[in-house]
Amino acid sequence: MIDLDIQVQSEPVTRRFRLRKEVSDEFDLYVKAAQEKTKGVDESLVLEAILRNHLKRDKGFRAWLKQHEKNQVR
Repeated sequence: MIDLDIQVQSEPVTRRFRLRKEVSDEFDLYVKAAQEKTKGVDESLVLEAILRNHLKRDKGFRAWLKQHEKNQVR
């Protein structure tokens, strides 16, 4: 089963973007797997969980964010 923690959305915003067909097709399969694991989830919840998971694990982004936040305090 997939390793994805689905959380309830807070206040959602609408974003528009385009994906290559292969990525879109694979995302559809990922959504299907997530729905088998957690009933009632939709594409938005799955995408949010994927992004949260990736952003949490991306060490380069974490380092950049820490520096960015430090610079914002000044």
